[in-house]
Amino acid sequence: MLLSTMTEAQSIAPQSVNSSGAKMTQANGSLSFTVGELVVLSQTDSDGNTLGSGFTSGATLTTVSIKEPDASLLDLKVFPNPTSDLVNIQINHSSIDHIVLTITDIEGKEVYKGQYAALSNLIGINTASYATGSYLLTMKNLNNEVLGTFKIMKH
Repeated sequence: MLLSTMTEAQSIAPQSVNSSGAKMTQANGSLSFTVGELVVLSQTDSDGNTLGSGFTSGATLTTVSIKEPDASLLDLKVFPNPTSDLVNIQINHSSIDHIVLTITDIEGKEVYKGQYAALSNLIGINTASYATGSYLLTMKNLNNEVLGTFKIMKH
């Protein structure tokens, strides 16, 4: 009995584009992104048959725009940040009569809205029932014009 084994060499040509990202910032916000690795491997035999495989990891894109209020219209402080149960808005000075405060979650869903006299005072908003994460606190005048926006971290 005669046994024969034939072995052929295969060529493997890996290609890779490594992960990359960037962050751009200006006065009214920032944009950051990360793109994961792209890996493609292919094997070709002597008859020209090709077997390929690969993966790409997901990309993430985050945009946050924060607008500090004009201190001549509305001078205030938001604290503590991060918070666990109560966010305080301390109004030191205001040249407008009323403000509308809204809190939205990261998906844009409004979780709080209240209208207040814009007097020098302290406003407390209970966040104890909010899920852990990032929220945006937005201050508007009665004409629905944005006066300022703060990012709040709930832990």
